[in-house]
Amino acid sequence: MEDKYKINRCVYCHDLAFERHHYIESVANSGLKRKKARKRDTVPTCRECNVLIGSANPEYQECCYILYDKVSARHKDILCMPDWDQDEIEKLSGHLKRKIKASMTYKRMVGERLSNLLTNAQSNMTNDMLKLILDIE
Repeated sequence: MEDKYKINRCVYCHDLAFERHHYIESVANSGLKRKKARKRDTVPTCRECNVLIGSANPEYQECCYILYDKVSARHKDILCMPDWDQDEIEKLSGHLKRKIKASMTYKRMVGERLSNLLTNAQSNMTNDMLKLILDIE
């Protein structure tokens, strides 16, 4: 795979993408070795989106809605965490302070991914339009 380490963005959530999703049903479910799958039958995705969407092959918008629901459910604990303001965090010390800061950063990242998924789900994008944008022949 010649583009294994090429950095792209996930077409669904805009996170860094190091994997590819087989969005054409005949490729995803045919049993062909991944090496034989054509690049034009795949789109760049992040690991989480690729795992969560699995072998499902709906249209682009429906994929984004499915991923929005699955990412929300997967990270519900961090999303339910209360927001801490900077003054509250500064009153903490040591491990607890680092843990809260890390959790708040992670919550922000998941929130951004969910926002991107929802925006993409509400777009009028189709798989054919996606192929044109990605310059897939």
